[in-house]
Amino acid sequence: RTSPYIVDFKAQAVAPFRPDRRVVMDRSNPLNDFDEINFRDRFRMYKATAADIISLLETRLSSDSFRGMPIPPSLQVLITLRFLACGTFHRETGDLCGVSEPTVCKIVHKVCKAICELKDDYIKFPDAAGQANYKVEFFEYGNFPGVIGCIDGCHIPIKCPSTADSEEYRNRKNWFSINVQSVCTPTMQFSNIVARWKGATHDSRIFQNSCLYAQFEGGQHSGIILGDSGYAQTNFLFTPYLHAVTPEQQRYNQAHIRTRGTVERMFGVWKSRFQCLRNTLRFEPRRCCIVIIATAVLHNYLKQHGCPDPQMEHRDEPDLPMVEPDNDRYGLACRDAFAWRHFSQ
Repeated sequence: RTSPYIVDFKAQAVAPFRPDRRVVMDRSNPLNDFDEINFRDRFRMYKATAADIISLLETRLSSDSFRGMPIPPSLQVLITLRFLACGTFHRETGDLCGVSEPTVCKIVHKVCKAICELKDDYIKFPDAAGQANYKVEFFEYGNFPGVIGCIDGCHIPIKCPSTADSEEYRNRKNWFSINVQSVCTPTMQFSNIVARWKGATHDSRIFQNSCLYAQFEGGQHSGIILGDSGYAQTNFLFTPYLHAVTPEQQRYNQAHIRTRGTVERMFGVWKSRFQCLRNTLRFEPRRCCIVIIATAVLHNYLKQHGCPDPQMEHRDEPDLPMVEPDNDRYGLACRDAFAWRHFSQ
């Protein structure tokens, strides 16, 4: 007698396995979903400017790498701009446009690399004619003669790298970062940027190992740049007096501080426009450097196309130099002679 609890599987017809049907969701387009005000709050730029950036990058981006569900280049650019402007997690960025988290990560890296390819077009150190104009503009602003740029370092936070040299990325404020060297123009644009050094590296070392330093040493530029006391005083980089005693030294310091403040304000605008720079970049260091360069290129692009600066939400604490570098006598003599010549009266 057959037990009622025994099932005869042979007598039952086996139904074929049918996977759940994949539901394709319509991806939203922020250009259509938001009005001008809401779009500017989320992307830190106007719709027309975002459309110009899309047309600029469209030929550099291909959608055939996403197989069955290609993402148009316009949406790839908007996803990246959204991440750069807000610095949110990839899952939140993907939810905005109906894209998965891993896809957002790939898109951000791909678009940022395409933006970095435009670096030489939008980040340029001035030629002879441009240097003459910069000298006039800097002097009109801060009353410091001969200036063609202001230099400073800026720490961009990153997650702890999973490499043997991870502690070299820990800066003196005890968090992990990329130390970015930048030179600014009178209109608060980048004229030079170096984003590859670890957070523990001193500003002066970055500059002395840069191509810009070699160009100044070779006499390729007719002007000076201003830096804080963390840099070594030379005949082309001028730093403030730590202890200004004479009247000309005090006037020198006042003009120096006012003029060099341009680079600090540029950093403030740059970070306010791209909030990802204030939050922790959760990529490997090489990819973090690509994102940083991409935001600098976009910053110059927006400035050159008349996009207004965002309101600075908060100011960073002044990054005081760790120690005063060793200044040779020739560099100090150049500063004394310069102060006497231009600030004695």
